[in-house]
Amino acid sequence: MRERKGRTWTTPISILSLVLTIVGALGAVELRPQLTVFPQQQLANGEAFSAPFQLTNSGYLGIHVDAITLVYHRVEYGSGMIISDNSANGAKWDNFDLERGESKTVLYRFSTGLPTKADIVLAVDYEFFWMKWRWLFRFEGMHGDNWNWERQPIGDLNPGINRVIDESLMKHRRLTTRPQNPN
Repeated sequence: MRERKGRTWTTPISILSLVLTIVGALGAVELRPQLTVFPQQQLANGEAFSAPFQLTNSGYLGIHVDAITLVYHRVEYGSGMIISDNSANGAKWDNFDLERGESKTVLYRFSTGLPTKADIVLAVDYEFFWMKWRWLFRFEGMHGDNWNWERQPIGDLNPGINRVIDESLMKHRRLTTRPQNPN
């Protein structure tokens, strides 16, 4: 009759594998990009869109930013004029690296004058571990003694805003990409 071999190491190895998998997953979550965007003080009185935004990589690893798009979701002026779902891109805000702890200041001059209300979205398209991602930051502006931008949740804007951003990026890339001279 054959002797049966014991499985003394099977349970400890299974438990060790499970623990190492959990630790690895937590490490991957901790290494994900962490971007923050903060509005700065407006540069010119009476011009809400003269306020730059500071983009900071507060994560552990550097990222490559493909493009930054500013979407003017809804801007209302006292005259009754309303601007909605317009966007802006800038060639100097395309294709740069943002290392750990590094910041980049973004300034879009949209218009002069002072709106009564504004709802904007700053979209950051970036690469991390050879994959493309998009981070959305929404701000609402209100006029008090001076213009103030306050961070808001993206809420239900996401599907529509992504369409506006994609269209804006396609147009921007067509305008900034020049055909190569074959000679």
